Amino acid sequence: MRKTALKRKSKKSTATLRNKCDALLTPIIKKMRPRCEACGHDTEVAHHWIEKSRSSYLRYDFRNLVALCHSCHTKIHNRFGNSVMGSLDVADIIIGKRGVGWKQEMVRDSVKDVKTDLQFYVGHLENLQELLASME
Repeated sequence: MRKTALKRKSKKSTATLRNKCDALLTPIIKKMRPRCEACGHDTEVAHHWIEKSRSSYLRYDFRNLVALCHSCHTKIHNRFGNSVMGSLDVADIIIGKRGVGWKQEMVRDSVKDVKTDLQFYVGHLENLQELLASME
C-alpha cells in the first residue's frame, strides 16, 4: 500500500476509535452521576468542561466531564458558554459545587500535550469499555 493510502486508513481508524470512545462517555457519566449537576434532573449528557477541541489530554478525564440534563446542556452552550437559569448561571452553579480550585485545575491541565494516535484511542477504548462493564 502506498504511504498516502496508509495515512488515510490510519486517520479513518483513529477517527472511528475516537468516536467509539466518545460514545461511551455519556452512558458512564449517567451511571456515575445520575443527577444533573446544575438542576438535579436526570443526567442525559456528559459535557466536557474544557472542550474536546481545546484539550485532548482532558477528553477522557472524568474530572473534566460534567453530568447535565439536556436543558442545562443547551443553556451552558448558549451565549458563549453561559446562560441564565433562574437568576443563576449554569456554569456558576457547577463551579460553586466543584470549587474554583477544580476550575483552575482544569484550565491548568488543558494545556498539557498528548499524542492522539491510534494507540491513544485503543487504550482509552479498552479502559472505557471495562469501566462501563464493571458498572452493570
